[in-house]
Amino acid sequence: MPLRPTASRFESLPATPFYFALVLAGFATSLLGPILPALSAQWSLSDTQGGWLFAAQFLASTCGSILSSYSPRRSVALGFASIAAGVALLATGHYGAALLAFALIGVGLGAAVSATNLIFGTEYPERRGALLTRVNLCWGAGAVLAPQLAGLAEHEDSLKDFLLLLALCAFVMFAAFSPLLRKGRDVLPPGDSAERRSGARIPSTVFVLFSTMLFLYVGAETSVAGWIATYTHRLGGLSVARASLLVSVFWIAVVAGRGLVVWLLRVFAERTVLLCGLAVAMAGVAMLLFPHAPWMTLLAVVVGGLGFAPLFPLLVSRMLGRTGRTRQVGWIFAICGSGGAVVPWITGVVSQHAGGLRAAFLAPLAALGGILVSVLIEGLMKPAGRDLVQH
Repeated sequence: MPLRPTASRFESLPATPFYFALVLAGFATSLLGPILPALSAQWSLSDTQGGWLFAAQFLASTCGSILSSYSPRRSVALGFASIAAGVALLATGHYGAALLAFALIGVGLGAAVSATNLIFGTEYPERRGALLTRVNLCWGAGAVLAPQLAGLAEHEDSLKDFLLLLALCAFVMFAAFSPLLRKGRDVLPPGDSAERRSGARIPSTVFVLFSTMLFLYVGAETSVAGWIATYTHRLGGLSVARASLLVSVFWIAVVAGRGLVVWLLRVFAERTVLLCGLAVAMAGVAMLLFPHAPWMTLLAVVVGGLGFAPLFPLLVSRMLGRTGRTRQVGWIFAICGSGGAVVPWITGVVSQHAGGLRAAFLAPLAALGGILVSVLIEGLMKPAGRDLVQH
């Protein structure tokens, strides 16, 4: 009889490699934002062309997310192989190669990150919110490091070497997860209920509602993190390297907020923390719509980051509470990833037609408003335990 996994093991591996992998995944996810000003200058890109780089990464991530629900074990390992290939290709240095590179990075992130969230969010339902927050805290730590190290590499004129080193790190993670490629079907922990089997069908209302919420969340977060460096470079007159630090500040606020969320969940209900986070995030993004001193931009980024902190882990927690580990969850993660392609692209288009990025931040603000409405609707639905039905 197989042993029930312990709290320190997931899919027959210790938890530690997953945490390190999420740090690297956060790094790769947020890489484009801090290096976009340098790429735009090097290749003379318009905002629309810059938006297509986001689209390439996040549209490709939808494919990886779909694959993750069919084979989470293999998706974790192969995802990092794809990230390694994409980052190595990005180091070759022209716009056409960059589009393909970010597509490879995207499909790898979609597969690896979605699979990890699926694994951590279903093996221990009673600790789901805390585990997912911890995992995404690691992801946020990587996102914090990316702007700082990318800015340093740009300053030292060694971006290519920096990218090759990042590709090597992704390959090392692939090697660490290679035991997950062994033949054999992905299995759930013993004792799982029928509600968590892959044959369960998610009600259409649940599917649409959580697809919408996660689509809008990823789109809003990616828009803020992806465009804030360009925003401060243009409107604040900062150098590319200094402007990139604002991206790091955003992710530091997200990481600090997620550390706080782990404590808040011991005191307040998930939904209360979620709604408060939405209100704070909307306040932070709204501050970017008005002209103000550079220190106010910094404050807006910090407030926005703190507000964004609880949104993704708690939205995923509420979703998995209603769905379990079903194959349709992969489609929700896929739709979620496409938000990172659509909303930042819309932000770039609005900027180009409205004459500036200040007005363009209406796009992520509207996305956050849509999440708020969806969360209020979800609160009116019947309890999570009754949602799943069988074929």
